[in-house]
Amino acid sequence: MVEAVFGEKLADQTYIDRKGVYAIIMNEKNEVATVKLPHGYFLPGGGLEGEESKEACLRRECLEELGWEIEINEYVCQAANYHFSIYRDKYLYSTGYFYLASKVDEVTEPIEQDHELVWLPLEDCISELFLDHQAYAIEKVSQML
Repeated sequence: MVEAVFGEKLADQTYIDRKGVYAIIMNEKNEVATVKLPHGYFLPGGGLEGEESKEACLRRECLEELGWEIEINEYVCQAANYHFSIYRDKYLYSTGYFYLASKVDEVTEPIEQDHELVWLPLEDCISELFLDHQAYAIEKVSQML
């Protein structure tokens, strides 16, 4: 169940539903793995494809974006965001499923060339993430720690 919805749903726009799965991966310094794109910082992860399970999606996305094999540890929350995606040039209603995860191994080079891994301190992550529903998930993790 969606715990929180962010953004403003504009009455004159059509929104595309996009379900995505995102990893919250922290290191020993309480920094969060983020992906830097030209228009901001995001949690690693992305959209579900076809009948793909959430776990399979998250593993695939982390492999594509980070080159990492991951272990999925714990479900955190589900949140949504109405927004205009600069990357896709569309209005989206993005529903995110967020999981604590950990890096198992670096197994390949990332295939997403415009994605740069940046470790952000946990407290900075909330204000730096481009999407409010991702920042909400980080707040939930902050409360769990």
